[in-house]
Amino acid sequence: MNIRDKVKLSFYSDQLLKSATMNRPVKAKVSQAQVVKHNDSLSISKQAEAAQKNAVSLRSQMNGVQFEIYNLYMDRQRLNNQINEALSESGISLSQHENLTLHVDGNNSIRVEGIEDEQKRAQIEAVLNDDDKRFGARLLSHAELVGEQNGIPLDREAYEKWHVNAFLKTVAGLSLSDVSLNEIGEITGGNERLERVIEASIDPKSDLANSFQSMLKKLKNVLLKGPDTIADRSASFGYSGGTLVDLNVSKGFSTGQLNEWLNDSFLKEVLFEQGL
Repeated sequence: MNIRDKVKLSFYSDQLLKSATMNRPVKAKVSQAQVVKHNDSLSISKQAEAAQKNAVSLRSQMNGVQFEIYNLYMDRQRLNNQINEALSESGISLSQHENLTLHVDGNNSIRVEGIEDEQKRAQIEAVLNDDDKRFGARLLSHAELVGEQNGIPLDREAYEKWHVNAFLKTVAGLSLSDVSLNEIGEITGGNERLERVIEASIDPKSDLANSFQSMLKKLKNVLLKGPDTIADRSASFGYSGGTLVDLNVSKGFSTGQLNEWLNDSFLKEVLFEQGL
């Protein structure tokens, strides 16, 4: 799966899962903090728009392989900056001698190794596992894209298992262990929220009917194969000096690793302008 497909799938998943929550709107007085946040969002949007225009301009000068490498490197820089910022905002600092390993499991949970101070390790894990940051899910996807650059194909079954589990958690507060198929191949063991999703999937008036049908079909496929027979998504990264480091690959995307194998002079010049 290339970067463009990944972006489309991620966008589709986010929109589907947000729509499926079906929360009632709550009227509330707009606070000053919300106004400031809105203004900040406008500023960020302008920055994003400028970055998008720059990317479009660069895209016209690059072939497909170059643009994938460029996107991966830029995504790495965003992850580095956001992780550093999150740790800093929580009052956590790491010395140059502290070399961590971050392990991400199929539930997007990040486990930290390489630090003797148990309290500090727990604090780091709490920051990295903040649901709003989505670091776990983002690191899983990022690792798969790095893997593809190293000739490691995407494990589609593992991805589908992860995808339907995330779907169940979002729309019904369930996991794969909570549901099964009966003798006629129908989903059982859910709850009222999942029942509403199933009903919406066959409602011709529902805007989400097709999307729910697709997700429920994937869910049935995973249940039919047996979730325990399908590998979980996982990823591991080194983390040192404020930088994520790829492990066990020949083409890494930290600045030091990239310099070791990238011999494209044009691309190096472009990345140098971006802070390489």
